[in-house]
Amino acid sequence: MKISNKITKQLGTLIAGDRGPTPYLTGSDLVDFFNECGADDIYGEGFPTRWRYATEKIIESNGSDQLRTILEEFVDPRRYEGNEEQVQAIVKEINGLIKFDGFNLAKKGNFYKIIDNQGNYIEPQALSEVDHKFVSEQIEKCQQKITTNDFNGAITNARTLAEAVLIHVIENIEKVEVKNDGNILALWARAKKALKIDLKKEDIPDFVFQILAGLDTSLNGLAALSNNAGDRHANKFNTKKHHAKLAVNVSMTLSDFLVDVLNERNKNGL
Repeated sequence: MKISNKITKQLGTLIAGDRGPTPYLTGSDLVDFFNECGADDIYGEGFPTRWRYATEKIIESNGSDQLRTILEEFVDPRRYEGNEEQVQAIVKEINGLIKFDGFNLAKKGNFYKIIDNQGNYIEPQALSEVDHKFVSEQIEKCQQKITTNDFNGAITNARTLAEAVLIHVIENIEKVEVKNDGNILALWARAKKALKIDLKKEDIPDFVFQILAGLDTSLNGLAALSNNAGDRHANKFNTKKHHAKLAVNVSMTLSDFLVDVLNERNKNGL
C-alpha cells in the first residue's frame, strides 16, 4: 500500500491523538501499538515527539503491506470498547486522507479492511512471486470489492488474476516475456501446452478429462462474463453478487490448480 508523502504527517498526528476524533496515546502506548503491527521498538530515553514517532512509522511502512496492517489495526473496534460511533468517525477521518491515493477503509463483518480502488491490475513485479499466498491475496482483493458491492470490479479483478497466473506459467516454462493482449483463451491454450495438460480424452481417465474440460468451459465463461459485466467494458446487464462470486471462485480454482501443476513440474525438474 503506497500513499502520498503529503498525508504521512497527518496520519501520524491522527494516530498519536493530536488531531481528529482519536484518543491521546502516550509514547509508550504508541510503541506498543506499532509493535503489534510488526515494529520492534523500545520506549525510553531519547524517544522523539509522539506525533513525529508515529509519522516516522507511517513513512517507514509506506509502500508495504505493513501500512495496511497499521491502518486496519488502528480502527479495530476493540480498541474503542466497541464504540462504533467513534470508530466510524476515525474511519471517516482516515478515508478523507487516503482516498486521493485510491484507498478506503470499508467494513467487512465486525472489522474494517483497506480496499484498493486504484485499478484492476496486478503489479508486474508481483508476478515473479506467484504462489498460493499470491493467489489468496488477489482473491481477498476481489472479495473486498464484492463486500463493497463493486461487482463489476470484482469480476475484472478475477479475470486479471487468471491472466496474471497464466502469463507467469508461460514465462516460467518458455523463458520468454509475454505481452498480455487481453486474449485470455489464447493464454489458457498456451499454458496448457506448456504444462503438458492439453491432453486428448483417450490419454487420461474420463473423470480427469471431465474436470479439465470443465476448466475449459469455466474459463470461457469467465472471459464472456468479464467482457459483458466487468468494468473494463460497458456493462451489458445488471451484474449481481452471485455473478461476481462465481467469477472469483472460478479464478481461484483455476489459479490454484495452475500453481500446483507448475510447482510439481519444477520440483521434478521438468
